[in-house]
Amino acid sequence: MNFKITFTPEAVALLSKLHPESKKLIRSALKELSQNPDSGDDLQGELSGFKSCKPKRYRILYKIDEENRLIQVYYVGHRKDVYEQFRLLLNKLRAVE
Repeated sequence: MNFKITFTPEAVALLSKLHPESKKLIRSALKELSQNPDSGDDLQGELSGFKSCKPKRYRILYKIDEENRLIQVYYVGHRKDVYEQFRLLLNKLRAVE
């Protein structure tokens, strides 16, 4: 049974800005991820608890909820700055809490 994939509002906004070919690549990676959520790499440091799927030049940052069979996609972006941008977003969200 596949995992259901959900997106944060930030991930939805980032996906909507991508080129159609890039969206197709991300969609394909998400389909594979729904069948094998543990295939991504565990992130370290501040981003511990998140995983990263790496379709070509892009990164999909997500968390797995095993109990509810859910993958929550938090961030999608180009590999050159995705981790730094995600750190900034997390810090901003933590400051609001």
